[in-house]
Amino acid sequence: MGDAAVSIADLLRQRAAATPDAVAVHFPDPVRAGVPPRWTSLTFAAIDAAADAYARGFVAAGIRAGDRVLLLVRPSSDFYALVFGLVRTGAVPVFIDPGMGPASALRCVTNIAPDAMIAIPPVHVVRTFHTRPFRTVRTAITAGRTWWWGGPTLKDCAMPGDGPFHGPPVQADDDAVIVFTSGSTGTAKAVSMSHRTMAARVAHIQALFDLQPGEVILETLLVYTMLEVCMGLTVVIPPMDIARPATVDPADVVTTFQRFDPAIGSASPVVWHKLVRHCVPQGVRLSSPRMLLTTAAPIPVDLHRRLGEVFPPGVELFTPYGATEALPIARIGSAEILGDTAERTGRGAGTCVGALAPGIDVRIVDLVDGPIATMADARVLPVDAIGEIVVRGDGVSRAYRNSPAGNAAAKIADGDDVWHRMGDLGYLDDAGRLWFCGRTTHRVESRDGRIPAVCVEGIFNVHPDVFRTALVGVGPAGAEVPVLCVELEAGRGWSPGQEKALLALADDTPYAGVVRRVLVHPRFPTDTRHNSKIRREDLKVWAERQSGVATR
Repeated sequence: MGDAAVSIADLLRQRAAATPDAVAVHFPDPVRAGVPPRWTSLTFAAIDAAADAYARGFVAAGIRAGDRVLLLVRPSSDFYALVFGLVRTGAVPVFIDPGMGPASALRCVTNIAPDAMIAIPPVHVVRTFHTRPFRTVRTAITAGRTWWWGGPTLKDCAMPGDGPFHGPPVQADDDAVIVFTSGSTGTAKAVSMSHRTMAARVAHIQALFDLQPGEVILETLLVYTMLEVCMGLTVVIPPMDIARPATVDPADVVTTFQRFDPAIGSASPVVWHKLVRHCVPQGVRLSSPRMLLTTAAPIPVDLHRRLGEVFPPGVELFTPYGATEALPIARIGSAEILGDTAERTGRGAGTCVGALAPGIDVRIVDLVDGPIATMADARVLPVDAIGEIVVRGDGVSRAYRNSPAGNAAAKIADGDDVWHRMGDLGYLDDAGRLWFCGRTTHRVESRDGRIPAVCVEGIFNVHPDVFRTALVGVGPAGAEVPVLCVELEAGRGWSPGQEKALLALADDTPYAGVVRRVLVHPRFPTDTRHNSKIRREDLKVWAERQSGVATR
């Protein structure tokens, strides 16, 4: 049977009992031109009661414990009650990133074979014309108005009662939620997160950053807000399309800081970049936060420095390292970066992601392109040796759902434990800190050997005219020519003299003379979820065209 577990819906119930009238979420109302931003505020008790109402309605509509429920709704203040209500029934919400595009999203639906779905009307339209991916759906609920497909609406499912809703007990290793990876670095896979995993993530993130119930956190990453509500934080979301952070108006972020005085600010890197570019020229300073957080992509050293021009002295930007499958793994802040690791990054050491998080175990193993069945088959590397990062712990997902190939490629058995292969190159230093050297698939395999992309890029990112760089390999595998793609700072030009000065930065580093060609790109392609991860596969194709080299 397994161990009984506390679900995230139980954690919400505990918060509602302890501080019923405290605000859990300030969610922005739809933005209208010329109208000052407004927010809908929800208390813990209100979300808890609404979750109970939805749970009753979902059961009445036919959703059962264990059902995989595809959730394709627009972000709204109703999102929290909807998710917690599903979990309370024992069902498993399934999240697919709509930014991956219709074809990829339909492949994900086919893969997960949902038992039920709650979706906006356009998705139901697609369901009526593309029936095969949805053939397993027996309960279809519309978040909005139904048309010819009929069935219950989300509004119909809100059924208040006289007391709390009590769903079936859950076991620690039962699925709590399933989240598809974005597919930005390969095929999207269904990450199974158990109740044990979700509870561990709440506890470990809260401990790692000393997040206190009642503190206000400005958040632009919707995926984290459920965990933050479980911690007892008050989450405030700026007026923005939270699914497309690159479109945020930094003036709205400033307004949100000034109105709510959050103790913590959490945003994707693109939001922090936009905020700095908005605030610094205007001399705008924000005084409330004690700490800033960001995830999704490595942060250039210069951003740590420039945030000091916007926030008070001592306010650090922390960059927790992790992935959908494993979170949190490590963390590091501005003080350690600017005082110690930045200089090493500029000499080709890679990006330090810091000390390991509680409850996590990390090993560096020799890179193998195929599956590693057991840890006995892996060669664990010593300190300072670059290899693949593998992790285990309660906050690490043990499996992908319906993906034997994905599990074979990314999971390593170790008795009753399972290690997850991060797909990242890195190493542990003699202080036990973890360093990130780039994705394994982004390495350049030249005639002179393997070149980790992030180690090389760190050398050139310090150039004052450079916003960011990306190293790609042009040519056949095993004989790739390293090409440095460069995105310039806004308004900067480029000349042969600047290129010569840029390449000279690699002198006296382990990567002197490695880069054979520099190509200036107008604007790097990035992932749809965070608008921060560089799509190096696309840059590689572009660089091949620019170089006139065919590799396929």
